[in-house]
Amino acid sequence: MVANADEGEPLVNALGQRIAELIAGQGPISVAQFMTLCQFDPHGGSYTARQTIGRDFITAPEVSQSFGEMLGLWVAQTWHDQGRPENPRLVELGPGRGTLMADAVRALAAAAPHFLHDVEIVLVEASPALTATQKEKLSHVAADIRWQEGFDDSLTDRPLYVIANEFFDCLPIRQFIKTQRGWCERMVGLQNGAPAFVLAPGPTAVAPVNGEGAPLGGVYESAPAATAFAQEIARAVSVHGGGALFIDYGYGETAFGETLQAIADGKFAEILAEPGQSDLSAHVDFGAIKRAVVDAGAVAYGPITQCNFLADLGIGERGERLIVANPLQAREIAAAIDRLVNPALMGEIFKVLALAPKTAPQVPGFGFDT
Repeated sequence: MVANADEGEPLVNALGQRIAELIAGQGPISVAQFMTLCQFDPHGGSYTARQTIGRDFITAPEVSQSFGEMLGLWVAQTWHDQGRPENPRLVELGPGRGTLMADAVRALAAAAPHFLHDVEIVLVEASPALTATQKEKLSHVAADIRWQEGFDDSLTDRPLYVIANEFFDCLPIRQFIKTQRGWCERMVGLQNGAPAFVLAPGPTAVAPVNGEGAPLGGVYESAPAATAFAQEIARAVSVHGGGALFIDYGYGETAFGETLQAIADGKFAEILAEPGQSDLSAHVDFGAIKRAVVDAGAVAYGPITQCNFLADLGIGERGERLIVANPLQAREIAAAIDRLVNPALMGEIFKVLALAPKTAPQVPGFGFDT
């Protein structure tokens, strides 16, 4: 470990030391590269070497089974409205523990058994530990299901239905700060041997939307990996049919402000401290995602709040049926659904954006879309 020369105390862990050595050898790295190393380093990355779900944060599928069931019904209705195309493919990006897909499959089995019989399910997962958990969770699924580490062209040759819940927020971002010299990229350099934020010496050619109105010191976050994912999915859907749901915490229009955060053991942590030991994420710029989808030839719906989306799909009615079937768990069921839809909890900060072919009927869940 890199240590304080005066006190002998370590400043960074083993992954932090490797990052410090990389910076010492090549110079400051982008925030995006730092995030990638923290998440996917084979020996110390938060996704490759740790189990973060349940330890660092709880996702909506773990809150209530109704969440995954609603998304399964969304897929079934979207498929039905487009004429029930044959050989569909259902892809989940970042499937967590597999809970969402297990609940979605249960809903699909009841609402669209032909879809489930005909579909190929693909879980895109980079974490070996989570892949093992998902395989155990979905071992009972009577459908064609497989795993792969990344989303690529092999998934875009047939009607495509994509679910991405709390996926885009974890993709690497770049940060730019407005200075007297123009927009300068924030980098990760070294200070006293440990990673520290620094500014690139010269301005960048990156020009954010409405950047002229940003104040000095304003922070612009760009997620090129997120927009690339969205465009690739949109191109496939516009050609072969299908649809996609992107659900995440974020903002509807491009804004200026720093949202990069680290969570460890359910609490906020220092971003640069203990690399790989916390979950790094940033609020999703749904405005940028929507522009990418439209540019790729698909139609985008939303973003709308998770509260309005789930209400329009009928999560309230589903909760009532669950309570009737499980009266002894009425309080827990009601509290879980309230957590998903309450504006003061997850209902407002989480947004939903959907995409579909331009020729397809409007997708369900957007009756509140303005």
